[in-house]
Amino acid sequence: MYFTNLRILKVLSLYKFRLCIAFIVVLSFWQIFRAITNSNKQKLVHSPRILNNDNSLMENSVKDLTYLPVGIYYEALCPDSRNFILQHLVPSFNKAPNSFDIEFVPYGKAKTHENSDGSITFACQHGPIECHANKIHSCATQHIKDKIILVKYVSCMIDNNYDPEMIGMFCAKKYNVNWNKIYACSEGKEGELLLKLNGEATDKLSPQVSFIPTILINHEQPRQASVLKDFWGVACSYFPPESKPVAC
Repeated sequence: MYFTNLRILKVLSLYKFRLCIAFIVVLSFWQIFRAITNSNKQKLVHSPRILNNDNSLMENSVKDLTYLPVGIYYEALCPDSRNFILQHLVPSFNKAPNSFDIEFVPYGKAKTHENSDGSITFACQHGPIECHANKIHSCATQHIKDKIILVKYVSCMIDNNYDPEMIGMFCAKKYNVNWNKIYACSEGKEGELLLKLNGEATDKLSPQVSFIPTILINHEQPRQASVLKDFWGVACSYFPPESKPVAC
């Protein structure tokens, strides 16, 4: 009886061992299959511009394959920028807010001057008020982390930017944004640096900016006339089938 029980235990142990081996093999094949499948999918990279500790721009290491990157190179008082954001960008974003990564780059055709005393000044296409508004917009992009709130805040401001501080504070209150942080940024070195970096990013565009706003989709410049006329239609053409918004 003792030897019979011992033999049964040995058989059970061998069975468990073989079962574990089979499980490991199946799991390995499953992981290989998933890796191959994922590598074949078209990827849309989410990489917003972020100010680093050394005052440079770094690429965010977080990537979300469901977001389509859209860069808006604009001016705070430019009528065409205002029209695009309010009439095309916002309606499109509202159709699929979880499908876009909107990056606002306020600067346009401004000029940056680095002075001998270390200060930075700007000459903007629509005057000093626009430079001030551009700084507030730049600070908003740095300090508002919620992308949906950021789109709402920028569109709220650009609807009536001629008193940047008043409208900035109004929109901050409307969307529960920390206005004190944005205002302090816009009045200090941080705001100067952010706007300067926006200028550098704008100047690096290829082809160079000839019209404001200039729109990038998935890090490239599609035909601007088409984008400014039918942003939603052009944007939809960039999504791979597995992440195309239902509204497309």
